Order: sequence, then structure tokens, then C-alpha cells
Amino acid sequence: MPGVFQTIRALLGNRIRMLEELSAEIPRIGRANFGRVNVVLVNTPELVPEVLIERAHDFQKGPVLRTFSRPLLGNGLLNSEGEQHRERRKLVAPAFAHQRVSKYAAVMSEHASATQSGWRDGERIDVGQAMMRLTLGIVGRTLFDVDLLDRADTLGRDITTLQTWVVRQMRVPFRIPRMRAPAGALARLNETIYRLIHDRRASGIDKGDLLSMLLLSKDEETGQHLTDEEVRDEAMTLFVAGHETTAQAMAWSWYLLAQHPEHFERLRNEGMIYALQVMKESMRLYPPAFVMARSALRDTSIGGFPVRKDEIVLIAPWLLHRDPRLFDAPMRFDPDRFLPEREATLPRFAYMPFGGGKRICIGNQFALMEGQIILSTIAPHVSMELVSQRPIELQPFITLRPKGGVNVNVRRLEE
Repeated sequence: MPGVFQTIRALLGNRIRMLEELSAEIPRIGRANFGRVNVVLVNTPELVPEVLIERAHDFQKGPVLRTFSRPLLGNGLLNSEGEQHRERRKLVAPAFAHQRVSKYAAVMSEHASATQSGWRDGERIDVGQAMMRLTLGIVGRTLFDVDLLDRADTLGRDITTLQTWVVRQMRVPFRIPRMRAPAGALARLNETIYRLIHDRRASGIDKGDLLSMLLLSKDEETGQHLTDEEVRDEAMTLFVAGHETTAQAMAWSWYLLAQHPEHFERLRNEGMIYALQVMKESMRLYPPAFVMARSALRDTSIGGFPVRKDEIVLIAPWLLHRDPRLFDAPMRFDPDRFLPEREATLPRFAYMPFGGGKRICIGNQFALMEGQIILSTIAPHVSMELVSQRPIELQPFITLRPKGGVNVNVRRLEE
């Protein structure tokens, strides 16, 4: 029975606290038993490449998230494996090539400027929600050449509803009938994506964006194009993931800047370069992808530690990023950690907000540039005061969100 109670506590409790408790017991690598499930925690950066690179063929994405995210993301880039993943990644990669990403900068700046211009002096806003709306608008325009701002709030709520469902399903420790994904939310998201696909097919126009690349691509051997469903899965994956990570990174960035006015002032004075440091440091303290799981396909080993088939291997950026063995005074907000000369001294995989290896986030440069532009565009016009001085609670969905949002009073600065 202890195993059952331990399983229930781990699944229904705070996943961040569970990770921290495991870390206290497992400083390097070790196993924890949760009823029928064995978990191996990799808690030191030098072992990470064995999982993500050197022995990557021995692992696949964790089964729980892969299973329950499927109604939303289908068999897109995040969920696909093996040859299909390699082919789809090769297909999507040109949309995130450096020269193309740099062309997105004007759209990002325009949307960020429009967002801050709508804030009134003394207005109370949830800046986390504002960032969700902003990044949805940006991903709609840059990757799909469509204006989604009129639907941003509804789409944002639907994505949150589906993430909530996924997390609740992940926490059920017993084999019971699963609840279906919320039909209304999923239907509205599907309707949005399929309408984009059908309109673009009907127009026959190659706009050079991600959607056109997906529609025009074809198998080199068979000459077949992707079906509407296959395009939907890839488009939905990049639509959801393409705004979620940056939105949460921005929410935590504004939270930290509101707590540290001196860094807010430096951001106004130093602009883009310091904005990148702020974003990277925010993603160190609050990594949106706070844990990643891999399932062992066969018996293998990591650093000589045996890993059995079907065991779940966890790598937690939340733990690595806050490890005093890797970062001096790790709980201190210090964007200067990411001065180029200091960042270069970090051990490999000590900092991994976008994962690593062959499955590293394909949009990492897109996200970094987007965050850099948002911060440096908005900061010169406003300051933010937190409505409450109590620390914001963590809400570990698929990404790490601030529970209840980041509520601030906006003060406009003299132009």
C-alpha cells in the first residue's frame, strides 16, 4: 500500500515540490518508485547528453504527455517519433531559418507597440494574459499570415482549457474510463486551423510562410502532399507551442522586473542586448518547459546506472537551473549571468530552457528574438507595480504558468 499512497501523493500533489523532494534524495542519478511506475531522475548536466544525444535511440517521449496531448496536438512535431519526426522537422525547419526569423522582427515590434499603447495610466492588468494575447497575434501573422487578434482571448481560453484537461488526465493514477477532451474548446481550435488550411488551399497562393510550406511540401519518393489532417497537426503544434513558451517567459520576466525596478531601468536604458539577458535569466528561474520525460524503449544505462525498459527518465530544468553547484546564489535575479563571457563558462546542459539534442525546440531563435523585441519595445513606455507583494504561486501545466496571472498597475512614462 505505501507505493499506492506515494503514487497518489505524487500525481495529485504539487509536481514542482515532488521534483524538489526527489532532488534532495538524488543528487546525481537515481530511481524512485511510484507504485507501478519507476522514475529515474537525471540530476546533473554531464549525464543529460547520454539521454538526449548519445543514447537518444534508446528513448522516446514520455508516454503520459504524448498520450493525453494527442487530441490537441495530434501526431505533429511534438508527438511524432523516429523517421516521421525527422522528416517533419526537416519540413518545418525553413520557416525558422535565421534569415526568415529576422524578417519577423517588424511584425513583432508592431504588435508589441500596439499592445502597450492600449494600456492607460493607472490601469490594472494581468500582464500574463496580455502576453498570451500578444504572442497569439504574432504567431498568427508570422507563421500563418492571418490576423487572430479578434479571436485571441477566446483561443487563449480554449488552449488553457485543454491544457487543464491534459494535466488532470495525467494525474489520474488508476485505470479508469478517461474523460474526453473538452469538445467546445477543441472544436473552436480545430475550426480556426482548418479554416486557415482550406482558405489557403483555395487561394493557391504561396505566401512563403509556414502554412504554405506545409501545403506545398511533398514526399520525395511518392510525390504525395500532406493531408489536411497532417497539416492540421503540424500547424496546431506550432500554433500552440509557438506562442505558449514566449508568453510564459514574458509573464515571468515582467513579474521579476516589477520586483526589481533597477533592472527595469537598465532595460529602458540598454535596450535589446539587456532584454535578451533579462529573458534568459527569467527562463532560468522560471523555465516554461520545467521538466522533460523520456520512456526507455529497451534496457539501457545512463552514466553506468541501469535503466530498465519502460522506465521513465526525468530531466528537470527547474532543478538544474536552480542548482547552487551550477549557479552562484541561484535564487537571485541577475541578468548579468547571461553576459556573453559569463554564459560561455556555464557547463553544457546546465541551462536548457528549450531542451536539447535532436528534439531541441525548433522555434528557440524565434522565441528569443520575440521576447527580446517585446521587452525592449514595451519597457520604455511603462513601469509596472505588482498589485500584491505576496509571491505568485506556480501553476505547472504543460508549461510553467503563474497561478492567477501577473496582476500589475501600469504607470505610463512621459514620452
